[in-house]
Amino acid sequence: MTKLVLVRHGQGICNVERTIEGRATCRGLSDLGKAQGAALAARLSKEKFRPDVVVSSPIRRAAETAAIIIAALGFGEPTFDPDVEEVRPGEAEGMTWDQYSAFFGTTEGWDPNVPFAPGAEAWRAFALRVANALNRITKAYDGKTVLVVAHGGVIDASMFHYFGLNPEVQSPIDFETSNTSITEWQLRTWTLATPEAPDRDPVHRWRLNRYNDAAHLVALTP
Repeated sequence: MTKLVLVRHGQGICNVERTIEGRATCRGLSDLGKAQGAALAARLSKEKFRPDVVVSSPIRRAAETAAIIIAALGFGEPTFDPDVEEVRPGEAEGMTWDQYSAFFGTTEGWDPNVPFAPGAEAWRAFALRVANALNRITKAYDGKTVLVVAHGGVIDASMFHYFGLNPEVQSPIDFETSNTSITEWQLRTWTLATPEAPDRDPVHRWRLNRYNDAAHLVALTP
């Protein structure tokens, strides 16, 4: 039974200061983000959660979150995978959102097929990157529990991928994934073979067990 457990990183300094930070500019977790990571790690440890592998985005805020979790679980080093990074921001990297608006205008009415800044990824390309990464990771660890520490956009893209939503058009569904929340997918497999038709291929379906589970953050919420 393959389980894919996606965790969004803790609050980043970029979330507090409203900056656009990719791999080159990310300054890591805020103090609250570190506390969120510790709360999640304590919860997973108490629940005796033991993944077979930990995959992390190499962007600092995700890598720091993964490190907090791994220390609590007594796990080895994570596998860093650039394909589960957040949307690559191109020339917008390092800007505040106010600076972005001054340079490039508003993001309202954005086109999922057009990058939001020169050199950036369009949503469609990003969603395809994430879908391919999740397929590759789950095939490599078939039958195992995989923890992926990544970003809100990656979790959004998982919804598009597994629910079969079209990334080329604006979706009527909106996602708002909390920092250090848990989203869990499980691959279910069954056979339709019968004595009369023994060669029927098995059926594989992904089931969403939970989305945006952030119960561990209750004590940190004002």
